[in-house]
Amino acid sequence: MSYLTVESLSKSFYLQCVKQVSRFSYKKQDKVVFMLSFPSTSSYILEKLYKHYEDRLVVCYTPNSREVAKKYKEKGCRIINLNSFDAVLRRVVPELKKAKVIICDNYFAVLGGINFSNDVKIIQIWHANGAIKKFGFEAEYVRRMTQIDKKRYQQVYNQFTHYVVSSQHMANIFASSYHSSINTLPFGYPLTDIYFDNNHKKEVLKRLKEDNPKGKKIVLYVPTYREEKMNNPLDFTYMEKKLGDEWILIVHPHPHDKELYLKLSSLSSHNEPLSKWSLSDLLFVTDCLVTDYSSVPFEYSLANPMGRVVYYCFDYKEYDHLVGIQDDAFDENNLVIEDSTEALLKKILAFDEFDCKAFNRKWNSFVNGTAAKQLIDWIDKQYEN
Repeated sequence: MSYLTVESLSKSFYLQCVKQVSRFSYKKQDKVVFMLSFPSTSSYILEKLYKHYEDRLVVCYTPNSREVAKKYKEKGCRIINLNSFDAVLRRVVPELKKAKVIICDNYFAVLGGINFSNDVKIIQIWHANGAIKKFGFEAEYVRRMTQIDKKRYQQVYNQFTHYVVSSQHMANIFASSYHSSINTLPFGYPLTDIYFDNNHKKEVLKRLKEDNPKGKKIVLYVPTYREEKMNNPLDFTYMEKKLGDEWILIVHPHPHDKELYLKLSSLSSHNEPLSKWSLSDLLFVTDCLVTDYSSVPFEYSLANPMGRVVYYCFDYKEYDHLVGIQDDAFDENNLVIEDSTEALLKKILAFDEFDCKAFNRKWNSFVNGTAAKQLIDWIDKQYEN
């Protein structure tokens, strides 16, 4: 018996147990349940929800989100670990059954085993306002799964009643990726609200004068985390040398990318004050963003509409085979697929234009800085009924 078969059987058993527990009747309450797996992108909307709902907010969290969840426990909210089978059966399933509104920032297997009543709204806010990588049934690794696994995925996708989106284009991607009809909430991705906060932007620009007194241009490199081990070919020391005194090179690794952190130890700008800034604040002041398959450009185009984006995809063919890349993801004029530091430098210093206006029309057409308020107002109406 293969490992995959054993894994599939264990997941089927898990869902059967969830299904049995969910058959009990539970009295509806006024709680709002947030299913958390992306703390870095969901913290903003979590805080907005807490300010409005206080201890009505329940946070069900994955292990990587534990520290953020603990903050809400200290504030009086109920938090539950999704990684504990016992907690899922005794606490998560009952909380989900009692709620009228459930907010998700990802795929959560437990949803597939619950028979929800028709008045329950399950909202997918996702963890980005656009997509370069394929996901759901469009992802290459899902295409290679068994029919039993695909059926289990579909059971979860079918549970989402509404999708918060920043554009019709993203709504279309959800529909094709989840093989589901899409009820959109065209509020915009909540995290994008911060890029419309002029007071915060003024504070960021004030800090920039302190932390970058010479007014150097900033190139920010934000690569996607790759679960498959893959050596990054960039020579950052060489890049710094070639960029010269007019530029500061800031590299923002994924928290789990230990190898890239090690490479940065020899980078002089690694000790720059700017390297300690949050990613969202850096986007306001970045002159050239370098990334690959991440969702950062969808926020950057709002934070700095005059900025430039270069896509450095040294493993394009391999990544497209393993994960999959959306068909219209890149503008070829801004794409570098050679595994060469020199090729990337040439593109950065060429100062090719990046049309942020056209990019935002495609990906951020619903965004206006009021996403969190619109979402909360909508949730309130569900509890009025």
